[in-house]
Order: sequence, then structure tokens, then C-alpha cells
Amino acid sequence: MFNDAGVIATARALPDGTIERGFRVFIAAGLGANPHPALAIEGFTSREDLMPTLEAILRVFDQAGNRDNKLRARMKWLVDTLGFEEVQRRVLKIRHTLPASSSWPGGIPDEVQRFGDAPAGRADGVTPTPMGHGFAAMTPNEVPVALIRKSDRERWLDANVVRGVANNTVSAYAWAELGDITSDQFRALAAIQREFNATVRVSNRQNLVFRDLEESQLPLLYERLAAIGMGQPGAELVRDVVSCPGADTCNLAVTQSRGLAKAIGQALEAEGLADEGGLRINISGCMNSCGQHHTSDIGFFGAERRAHNTAAPGYQMLLGGYVGQAQIHFGEKALRLPAKNAAEAAVRVVRRFVGERAAGENFRGWMDRVGGARAIGLDLKELDQFPTPEEGPEYYVDYDETGPYEAVTGESEYAV
Repeated sequence: MFNDAGVIATARALPDGTIERGFRVFIAAGLGANPHPALAIEGFTSREDLMPTLEAILRVFDQAGNRDNKLRARMKWLVDTLGFEEVQRRVLKIRHTLPASSSWPGGIPDEVQRFGDAPAGRADGVTPTPMGHGFAAMTPNEVPVALIRKSDRERWLDANVVRGVANNTVSAYAWAELGDITSDQFRALAAIQREFNATVRVSNRQNLVFRDLEESQLPLLYERLAAIGMGQPGAELVRDVVSCPGADTCNLAVTQSRGLAKAIGQALEAEGLADEGGLRINISGCMNSCGQHHTSDIGFFGAERRAHNTAAPGYQMLLGGYVGQAQIHFGEKALRLPAKNAAEAAVRVVRRFVGERAAGENFRGWMDRVGGARAIGLDLKELDQFPTPEEGPEYYVDYDETGPYEAVTGESEYAV
């Protein structure tokens, strides 16, 4: 829902009562300083038409996209220039003529024909939760409660293991805090892959996923991951903070976003909130959203602040970003903060959400119910205060820096 071309599996009922599986194809979305929501090319795209539709999108952009300005070389700017109806017309026209092309992509790919594409399914009586995992079926007024703290391995099994019931598939996350992996950990992960004969994927939350596992392998896999510091329950829990590289390596970033991400994680651990599920925190070192702050429940992007005639690192907090169910909501501005107060602001919002949410209520629903991002921001207003440089010199030094803050940017390009 925030890509140049995005595909979501769906199904429709045919007149004879049968169900046809297919897709909805979306185009022209993007984040960055000017976020655009995705637009559907058509209501339903058949399995046979998926690959031709994607090639048609590529051809339309190749023919009409902006090649002179790399910052506008995206489908969202093409739609702004031509209008969605015209882009849609061109895509569908080219798709219609593709069978006569030498690069005709065919219908259903051979790999899909060979391996199938049936859904993995879920267990009977299990309702998916915002974390992506399930509790046993409950009445609307029931809430799952754990009276005794589980062991580290049990918590890892709950948070980091995903099972596909229909196909008996088992996958497990190896959690990489802030996406960091040492060379020793990489070698160990390679040895684990060979030992378990698993495939490995990288997730968009900077973790690794071991796939094609068997249930009986999970205890030993946990031991192997715990031994290299990657067995903590983290995937899809609020401790799994995502950040762009920030000013460490990016010429556009104005803050050390990774330093803030680490500070938020530590603050959540200290408050006993790090194991909460159904919440995502994303951080970018500037407004360009390489950390995808627009799409997270709690988002931050870096900005230079001035206080007492002195430059200081700061952040804009956004709340209520959501992607799912073929919908996207971009985060709404709550308030601006000194960098050193942003972790406290995140903890307060998480604590309030955990204390006030109704059973099964997601963050966006809670936010709208309590008055929206601005109302939540008003309760945090005292955090938007800078002491003088003499009273609080740390407010004028960014995370992981030793000298006074200075916003220095150069020529670069951003990922979204």
C-alpha cells in the first residue's frame, strides 16, 4: 500500500457459486516527504493476468516516467502528471497487447504451477491477533491473562514462531536488534541454516526468518539462536524498533535515529512494556521516511530544532500509521520533541495504550477513540521543553555523539 506497485491476494465469488482466487494490484504509492496512498488498477486481477499487469506497469513507467530527476522517478509523480485515469488506461491497454510481445510473461509462472499457491491456513478456533499470532477462541468480553511469567523459550515460541496449519509449515524469527548482525553471528546463522536445511529470508523489520522447519526442530533452534544473542522474543513486539541508518551514514539525515531507537528499546525494557504486541515503532533521521515512520503506530522523524539561539536535535512524533486490509493510514502529527525526550514520550504513549485499550482494540482504534493524535500530544506537551545549554547540555548533543549538535546534509537519495 506504499509501493510503486503492490499486490494483495484476494478472492471473488463467481455466478456459479465457485470461488476464484486472484489479486488486487495497486500502484503509485510512496512515503517520503510527500506520502501518497496506493490506488487500485482494477477491482480484481486474475492469477493469469498478474504477471502481464506488472509488466504493463513497468512499461508505462519506462515510457512516461520522469528520468531527468531521480527524486521524481516514481509512479506517484507520474500519476500526479498524467492523472490516475490516464495511467490506468495505459496499463490496461498495454496488458491487452502484451501477448503479441516477444517478452510476454505468460500466464501463471511455472514455479507456481509446480509448487502451488494455496493458503497456509490457520488452526481451528484461533483468531489472528494484531501480532499476527492467535489466541484460542474467546467471547467478546474475555481477555487472555498470564498469571505466571513464561520462560524465555516459551516467550520466544509465542512471539517468534509462525505456523501454517494447512501446509504444516513452520517458520521462526531470529531477532536482530536494530537490524545489527556481527560477522560472528552471520557465520553462526549460516551454520544453523546448513544444520537445519532451512531457507532464510530477511523481513522488512530487519529480522531474519528461518523457513521450512519442522516442529521438532524448534527447541534446538532456540538454543542455537540464544547462544549467539538472537533468541530474544522480539519480532512483532514493541521492542522491535525499526530505524533507518540516520546520520551515521546518510547525507540527508539530520539526527542519529539509531541512537533514539536504542534508547526507546531500553526505556521500554525498564518499564516492563517491551513484550507488548500489536504496536510498531519506526524512526527516520529526516522526513524522507526510509524508516517508514508514516506507516507505524508510533513514528518519529528527525528535525533540527533551535532553542535559546542554539541548534539542537529534535523529532516530530506521528501517531496512528496503519497498513493492512487493503488500507493505509499515514501517521498524524502529535507534537515536536527534543531528541532526549522522545524515548520518554514513546513510553508514555505505549503505557497509556496498554492501560486503556479495549479487548481486541488496535492502536489506531484506540487513538481515534481518545481524541486523535493531537489530543494525545497535548498530554505530552511538557516534554517539548529545552533547558538552557548550561542547565541541560545533553539536550544539545545527539545520541552517540560527543560534540555539540550540528545539522550537516549533502547530496544523497532516499529509499522511499
